[in-house]
Amino acid sequence: MLTRTSFNPRWLREALGDTPATTDGHLAALDGLRGLAVLIVMASHWSNAGMGLLPLSLAGIGKSGVYLFYVLSAFLLARLMLLRGERLGYSNVRMWADYALRRVLRIWPLFVVVLLLSWVLTTQGVTGWHYQIDTRALLRHLSLREGQSVLWSIPVEFTFYLWLPLLVLAAAWLRRRAFPMVVEVAVAALLLYGVLRAWPPAQAPVNDIHLWHYLPLFLCGVYAARIDVGLRSGQHRRIWPWALAGAVALGVFVATVPQVWAWLTGTVPRPDLGHRWFLFFGLLWSVLLLAVLHGPNWLRRIFAHPVLRLVGIISFSAYLWHMPVLDYVRAHAGMQGALAGWIAFAIALAISALSWWWLERPWRAVRLRAG
Repeated sequence: MLTRTSFNPRWLREALGDTPATTDGHLAALDGLRGLAVLIVMASHWSNAGMGLLPLSLAGIGKSGVYLFYVLSAFLLARLMLLRGERLGYSNVRMWADYALRRVLRIWPLFVVVLLLSWVLTTQGVTGWHYQIDTRALLRHLSLREGQSVLWSIPVEFTFYLWLPLLVLAAAWLRRRAFPMVVEVAVAALLLYGVLRAWPPAQAPVNDIHLWHYLPLFLCGVYAARIDVGLRSGQHRRIWPWALAGAVALGVFVATVPQVWAWLTGTVPRPDLGHRWFLFFGLLWSVLLLAVLHGPNWLRRIFAHPVLRLVGIISFSAYLWHMPVLDYVRAHAGMQGALAGWIAFAIALAISALSWWWLERPWRAVRLRAG
């Protein structure tokens, strides 16, 4: 169970969504992983701007945070649809309609607000705004054909939503056939091999808006969901291997920070280190995710901490708003370094919390009942 404190106002309880499904520390911990993802992205951009929050430069790790978002998204959506499909039947049309509705409402309201605000500021000649979006760029963003700055990840994510039902149905078919685990692993390995051959990571454009090069990340998340559903149906699970796996995953991630990697290998730091390690991060984050869910309570409690969960809940707003805030503080604060960085960080989180409350929260309860 999550530890309660005396500071637990109604708005915080509503933001955290404290229900039996989350307060058991399992799904709640995934909020914390989402918080880790956006903190990785922000820390990288802060270091790039010379306003690092820590003595160690974290420049270059931002892509790994986005990749954690992708794995989490694939895992959570696939897991939900596998569980609902087993309960309602995969031919339930309302279940899939509800999936489509909630995916649109998850992304588009806030995304459209950011685009329209950027369009107004750009057409009014405001050159300091981070997203410079004229009418042509507005239409291209709305049709998912362009993604300025961090917006590149939105077309990738939304395209995956269109393909997820096929992946879920394939995973459900394998589960119903009760194939030996070695067969399922072989199928997953062959699929990943085919994807890597068809879209070699070395040829991936920077900030590509197309899904294909990032498919290994999403496929790892979907297969992690298949593993999670299978583990929960069993009666006996060993905790200590997951504890070891989680610790190793966190250690390996720290080692891939470009500054740390340069120190370990005696080389010059490369900010683009790991940017095309799609399969590597797909496996790494999937292992950490499963370790958090099935490992020891101490590991789960770290990511189920209310502060990290709250950052995770507002993570989409933080992802979209943090670059304009960073640019504004850097241009107008009259200071540099860690102090300016922490000021910008606090402002970004405050704006993101308000954005979540006004622009994201009202849509959370909108859904179709599938039965």
